[in-house]
Order: sequence, then structure tokens, then C-alpha cells
Amino acid sequence: MDKAGVSVSLLYTDASSSLSSISQYPGRFITFVDTPDSPQPSTWLTQGQAFVTSAEEQLKTGKYYGIGEANLRYYSGPGVPVPPPNIYVPADTPVWLQLVDLSARYHVPISFHFVPDDPVANAAFERMLSHNKDAIPIWSHLGFNNMPLNSTALNDYLLRYPHLYFDTAGIQGMQKPGSNWDHLMPNGKLSEEWKQFFETWNARILLASDAGGGQNGLERWLNYESNTSDGAPPNSIGHWKSLLSYLDYNSARNILSANSRELFLKEQRPPYDYSISSDGKCYSISVSSNSSVSGLAFDRDTRAVTFTVAGSIGTTGSATITIPTTLVRGNFTAQVDGQSVQIKEMSNAAYTTISLEYAGGIRAITLGATDTG
Repeated sequence: MDKAGVSVSLLYTDASSSLSSISQYPGRFITFVDTPDSPQPSTWLTQGQAFVTSAEEQLKTGKYYGIGEANLRYYSGPGVPVPPPNIYVPADTPVWLQLVDLSARYHVPISFHFVPDDPVANAAFERMLSHNKDAIPIWSHLGFNNMPLNSTALNDYLLRYPHLYFDTAGIQGMQKPGSNWDHLMPNGKLSEEWKQFFETWNARILLASDAGGGQNGLERWLNYESNTSDGAPPNSIGHWKSLLSYLDYNSARNILSANSRELFLKEQRPPYDYSISSDGKCYSISVSSNSSVSGLAFDRDTRAVTFTVAGSIGTTGSATITIPTTLVRGNFTAQVDGQSVQIKEMSNAAYTTISLEYAGGIRAITLGATDTG
């Protein structure tokens, strides 16, 4: 972890070994309430209400930071899935929905592996996502593990479910030609399609690597930052750092660390901070928002500030923008998708702060000012 630059790692394993590691290395590990799949049928499913009661007792201790990762629809091995799956639990199963309710009640994430390859299973999955708006579901493996990644589908899910997050676990281990990693990084460079997706939704994606678990066991840890052991995902953190280096600083920071710290450790996500060059000087514009923010730019001729926000349909987004008065001064106006909106504006000798709200979706924000001299 130290060599890879990882400050805190989430352990998906049995509680006793996780808590032992946590006590031995304070501040370096967190763990979830485990949802064991072996033997089949899944232990958490067969225990039913007893498991739900046990999970709640564990969450009450404050030592557990989430629930999962549970396998709801899982195929073992690489390649395109061929039904039937090795594990299938309908996502609207009552026991699972009770665990979703625990996620909401204790304000902790609940993570799951679900391959969306079947219409009936997908319908149950959508019912689960709609079940409790206060739950915090994390769909592992960018959702499409074992299936070709689809940025359009992921974009659609994020637009429709404001509480949904994705993690990146496992994708970096699939590096054969035509694999999902190859789709993300053709010719060793992040594709424009996925660059746009990651930047647009940078507040809803978490870095994960699948290191330290699965059938490879210890070998995955040995490959955390190198290629020490054959047969395990190589340089798991390094691959993602390489991919994320193609994103703007704020997007990479959120995906690498800030989003996880916000969800798991309840730390406030830092504001977006953009450096702007104008007339030979460098200025800082900051944006605090409950949306993903990307693509901030400054037009030196019109003195306009533009950026994109992304949030789910049916929600209300908000943003507070702080601009140095030495860069732009005057009476500000704002437009969302070309339509004028009301703002709240406060100024002092150094900065102007503009606050505005907008409907959920992917929106273009433009701020302009009439110089009052």
C-alpha cells in the first residue's frame, strides 16, 4: 500500500480477520459487514432475518463502514457470460431489500456485483435501486463485469438514480485485446468516450482494484503496485493512476480518493479548484457543488466562466463559485443551458461568490459580468 500510494484500503473479508488488521494498523483499513456467498446458496440469503439482525448489530458498533460486496448475479471466470450464472439472487429479494434499508438507516454504502445480462433480472435490479432513496448502493466493476462496458448505459443509470455509485474493481485485470480495459485504453491511451464519462460523473465513481482478495489471495497484494506475481492482476493501482492521469486534476482526485473518503469516512469532499491564466497571471476559481463539475473554462475576450454540471434527473443541483475580483468584476449573470437563472452574489475586495440552483441532468453553466468599473 505504501509503495502504491494507498492511504486507506477497504477489506472485503470475514469480520474477525478484518478487525484484527484494523487494530494492528490504525487508520489504514476499514471493513464492511460481510455477505458470504459460500457455500451456495449464499449464507446471508439462507440465514434470512437472522442475518439482517446480525448485520444491524454489527453496524451499531460503528466498526463497519458498509455492507457487501454481495454477488447478486455472478459468473466465474473471464469472457462473455453464458447463462445460467454461478450465483443469482433476484435483487428485489426481501432479505436483500432489508439490507438496503440498513444502508439507508445507518447511512453506509451497500455494494454488489450484478451482471445486467437478463431482462427479468434487470427489472428486479431496477426495483431494488428504486426501493429506498436514502440507501447508498455501489455497483461494482463499473456494472458490466464480464460484459462489454457501455458508457451510454452507465450514464443512463446515473441520470436516473441519484444515490447510485460505481466502482472500478477488477477492470484493470482484463488486459487482453478486445477486453474491457482495452476498450477504456485503446493503444495505451484513455479513449475520448471514457474520458468524457469519467470527467462528467467524477463525483459518482470510486477507485477499486480487487487487490487483496479472490482466488489469488496474497498474490494480489504482491501486485498492488508492481508485477511481482504471475496470474494476478498486475500493477493494479498503477494501471488506474495511468488511466486517471488523462483526466483533469479535480476528476482524478475525486475518483482516486475524495469520493471514497466522503462515502466511507464522512469527510467533506473538497471544492473543485481550477487554475486560470489571463494576461500573464494565474488565478484560482473554486466551485463547491452537490453535482459533478467538469470542463471549467475562462474566455479572455468575453470574461465569461463556463463549466458543466452533472446530477440525476428529478434532483436539484446547486453550485457556489468563487472568482477573484482581479480576474472578473462587475454585476454577474448566469445561464443554465442558455436560459437565464437567478443567482445570489456576494463580493468583497478580493472575491465574488455566486450561488445558483438548477434542475438535475447534464447542464452547461455560463457566468458573465458587466464591468462596473
